Amino acid sequence: MPDDQVPGAMTSAVSADIAAALQTREAQLEVVLENIADIVYLIDVLPDGGFRFASVNARFLAATGLESSQVIGRCLEEVIPPSSLDLVQAHYAKAIADRQPVHWEEESHYPAGTKIGEVMVAPVFDATGRCVQLVGTVHDITERRANEERLHRLAHFDALTGLSNRRHFYAALEKEAAVVQEHGGGVALLYLDLDRFKHVNDTHGHAMGDELLRQASERLLACVRDSDVVGRFGGDEFGVVAKIAGDSGDAAALARQVIDAMQPPFAIAGDRVVATASIGIAVCPDDSCDAETLMRYADTAMYHAKAAGRNAYRFYTSRMNDLERERRELETSLRRAVEQQEFVLHYQPQVDLATGEWTGAEALLRWNCPVRGTVPPCEFIPVLEQTGLIVPVGRWVIAEACRQLAEWRAAGVDGLTVSVNISGRQVPPDHKRELELAGVRTPAYKGDDGLCEFVVDCFHEHGVTPGTLEFELTETTLMSDAENAISLLGDLKDLGVRIHVDDFGTGYSSLAYLKRFPIDALKIDQAFVRGLASDEGDRTIARAIIGLAHSLNLRVIAEGVEEQGQCDFLRAEHCDHAQGYYFSRAVPAEEFAKLRLRGATPRAGGH
Repeated sequence: MPDDQVPGAMTSAVSADIAAALQTREAQLEVVLENIADIVYLIDVLPDGGFRFASVNARFLAATGLESSQVIGRCLEEVIPPSSLDLVQAHYAKAIADRQPVHWEEESHYPAGTKIGEVMVAPVFDATGRCVQLVGTVHDITERRANEERLHRLAHFDALTGLSNRRHFYAALEKEAAVVQEHGGGVALLYLDLDRFKHVNDTHGHAMGDELLRQASERLLACVRDSDVVGRFGGDEFGVVAKIAGDSGDAAALARQVIDAMQPPFAIAGDRVVATASIGIAVCPDDSCDAETLMRYADTAMYHAKAAGRNAYRFYTSRMNDLERERRELETSLRRAVEQQEFVLHYQPQVDLATGEWTGAEALLRWNCPVRGTVPPCEFIPVLEQTGLIVPVGRWVIAEACRQLAEWRAAGVDGLTVSVNISGRQVPPDHKRELELAGVRTPAYKGDDGLCEFVVDCFHEHGVTPGTLEFELTETTLMSDAENAISLLGDLKDLGVRIHVDDFGTGYSSLAYLKRFPIDALKIDQAFVRGLASDEGDRTIARAIIGLAHSLNLRVIAEGVEEQGQCDFLRAEHCDHAQGYYFSRAVPAEEFAKLRLRGATPRAGGH
C-alpha cells in the first residue's frame, strides 16, 4: 500500500486540510470584522462568572482610544468605565439567563470622546449548555441623536432667540388655562410687540434686526419667573404666560417691569437703537379660558396700546371692538371677492442653484379689491383661513395654476412646475362640509368632491402633465391629522402631484412621521435663510435641514433669498433650489412668461 494511502497518513492529511480550512475561515472572519462599520467584540465568560475580552475589532479601539494590549485578555472592569460597569454587567447577565440577545442604548465616555451607541450582546453556549462567550456589537448613533436633538429644538423653540415657538407657547397657555378652570387661580397672557421694529430692520438691515430681537428676548427673560413661559411668535411679537393671584395687579406689575426693561437703548454693532414695547394683556378666567380667544384678545389689546402712543400696556376690555369690526368688514369684502373673482395669481421663480435655470414657480395669491386697492396677503389670508373661505379660494388657485401651465405650454414656455400652497382647511376628512361652512356656491368655486377628485378634474380639463403640479403644506398642517394626511398625500402622489413641506423648522414635525409622509422636498423657511451670510446659528440649522433632506432622498428649496452671500452659502452646501427677491419678485403670469422665453433670468446662477 503506498504511503499516501496508509490510514495514519490519510488522517494527518485530513487534519491538515481541516486546519488550513479553519485558518482560512478565521482569516476571512478577521477581514470582515476589521472592515465592518460597527464596533464588534468577543467576551469570554469565565467559570467564576467574570468577563474577559477575547477579541475586538479596529472600530472598538478607535472609539475607545485604547490600544489592543489594553483590552485583549483584560477583565471587563479594567476596560469599561466605572460609570457604565454595573449596567453592562446587568445586561450581560440577562443575555445569559434569557439565553437570547439583549439590546440597549448607552452613552459611553472614553478618552476619544463621548459616544452614544445601540448595543447588542448575544450569548454563545457550548455542548453542555454553558455560556462560554458573548458576541457584542455597537452601532454608533451619536450623530443621529445630535441631529434629532437639533430638530427637536427646532420644532419647539425659536431658532433666533431660544424662546418657545408659537406652537409650544400655545400648548403651555392651553395647559395653564385648563389648570385655572379645574383648580382656580389666574393666568395672564401678555402679548408684546416691539415699537418701530420694522423701521430698525429697514434702516439697519436684517442682521441688526435679529440682534435686536435677541437682546430684547434676554431683557424679557430677566423680567419673568422660572415658572413663566416666554415665547416668540415670529417677527417682533413675543408672549408671556404668567400665573397671577386673584386680581390683575400682578399682570400690570409685570407689564410695567417689561416696559421699563425695554427703555434703555440697545447697543448693536456700535449703534444705539431705541425700540420700546407695546403690550396687550388678557386674563384667564376673567376674559376667557379658551387659549385661542385669549391670544386674540391680548393681540387686540396690544394694538390699542400702540394706538395710545406705544411704549404702554392695555388690558383687553369688551369695548375693544374696533379691530373685530374691521375684521368683519374685511370678511364681507372677501366673500364678495370670491363671488366676483377678484383674485389673481403672481408667480415667483424657483431657480436651480447648480445651473441657474428657472425650473418652476410658486403661485402666490393676490387680491386687488375695488374699494381697498391692493390688500397684502398677510391681511386677508388669515381671514380666509378663519372663515373657511380658503377652501373655495384654494380650489380656484389649483384650477388657475393648471390653466396657466396649459397656457404657458401652448405658448412654448415648457419644462416648468408650479407650486401651490395648501391650507390645512383644504385637507380635512369631510371636504364637502368645509365647503358648506364657507357658505360659497358660485360656479367658479363650487366643488363637492374630495381634493384628489378635484385635482383629477383639473388635470383632465387643462391637460396638465403629472409631475408639473406641486403642493406645499406646512408642518403644522401635516401634523394636525398625520394619519389622514399620510393617506391623502399618498393618493395625491399616485396622481403625480409632488409634495413639499413648507416653512420647515418653524412648526412641529415628528421624525417618525416625517419619514412616513410621501414628500418630495423640504423648504427652508426664510427665517433661517436671512442670516446665512453672517449668522452661524442659521448656517447650522440650514446645514442640518439640507443634510436631513438629502439623507431622506428629498430635494431642498430655500425661500427668501435676498443676497449674494446667502446664495453662495446655499450653493456650497448643495441646496437644490432657491427663490426670493435676489432672483425675482413674484410677477404676473404674462411677465413671467416673457422673462422665461427671453432666457434672461435675473441673477441666474447668482451672477
